[in-house]
Order: sequence, then C-alpha cells, then structure tokens
Amino acid sequence: MNLRRCVALAALLAAPGAAFAQNVANGEVLYRSICIVCHSLPPVGGAVLGANNPTLIRQAIDGLVPVMQAAVGPFNFTDAQLADIAAYIQSVLHPAPPPPPPAPVPAFDYSDLWWNPDESGWGLNIVQHPSGIVFAVMYTYGTDRRPFWFVMPAGGWTASNVYSGPWYQVTGPAFDAPFDPGAVRPSQAGTATLTFSDADHGILQFSVDGTSVVKSITRQAF
Repeated sequence: MNLRRCVALAALLAAPGAAFAQNVANGEVLYRSICIVCHSLPPVGGAVLGANNPTLIRQAIDGLVPVMQAAVGPFNFTDAQLADIAAYIQSVLHPAPPPPPPAPVPAFDYSDLWWNPDESGWGLNIVQHPSGIVFAVMYTYGTDRRPFWFVMPAGGWTASNVYSGPWYQVTGPAFDAPFDPGAVRPSQAGTATLTFSDADHGILQFSVDGTSVVKSITRQAF
C-alpha cells in the first residue's frame, strides 16, 4: 500500500476523542496487525493525529480519507477497538514518565538520647515515628551560656541513614507564668541533617544564621 496516500490523514484537524475504556495491550495487537503497514512504528502520518483520538480515526475510516476507508473499513473496528488503538499510539508517541522511586526507608530506629561523650553538657533527643518522621530536640547553650533549644519537628529521609529538615529556635512564656499560646514564636534558624554511620553513631550538622556546626553523636548508654 502506498504510504504517501496513507499519510493524507495528517492534513485533518484533530477532533475531540470519544470516551471509552482503553486497553493499550489490545491496541498494540491491532496496530501491529493492521495499521503498521501504512503508518510504520513509531507511528507516522495520520496516526500521529490519531493519538488518543479514536473519533478522528473513525472519521478517516468512514470516508474522510478514501484510502483509509478502502484499507481499514472491511475490518469493521468497534469504537472500543479504535479507542485501544488510539491509546496505544498515544503510549508510543507520548509515553508516561516512570514513577518516582520509593522514598528511602530508615535503616534503624534511631529513637534515643544522643550525645558526644567528649562534650558533656549538651545532647540530642530523637523520636522516630513508625511513619519515619523524626522529631529531634537539641538542648545546648547560647553565646551568653544560658540554656538554649533547637527543634527539628519534621523533614525527610534522603537515604536510609540520612535525614534532613528545618531547624527552629522557639521562644515562649516563662515556665512559672500563665501559658499564653500567642507568646510561642518559632523561627527557622537554618537546616539540620542527621547522618548515621550505624545504629549507634552519627553526625549532626546544622546551620544557624549562616554559621555551620558539625557534631559527632552517639547513643547515650544507660
């Protein structure tokens, strides 16, 4: 069959496609058995316009493109079959992007008190939810040597041993004063990353107002 005659369908304007359940695998069988003779693979010519548009294919078969009517008309395609063919053409010309990789799963449950034995006086409390979300609190001291707290309330695993999230400072009412929720003011100081070398050792990295800090941490033994 003359390919130049078949591609005459390419001159048509696309029309809205009919809504049918689509079976791409069945569409591939039909396309390879019948349509490929004129439209090749990957599809060319009018098949490109027919991508996910069974109505346009039906119009061509019904006589809008005489050569198409002569070649394909005797097969008496059902609307469902044309929908399958259109879906297959679409899948070849515009394949769906691959699904994103699954989110990393933490290698261990890191919930515990963590510290650096060589730097007594500060520590890190890690609570790991079954969902994988980590809530971490660091108790330390500020430049004025007064007690100071940082909080990482959420984040995400970038690897099975690496977790990162925003790093907050929080101020609020004094412990001996009536609690005023309006006085609680969290402010993001930077970001924090936990990198574990095994179940009991790791590195805490965080930034505060542009200053980077790196601390070795280990589970606190009791």
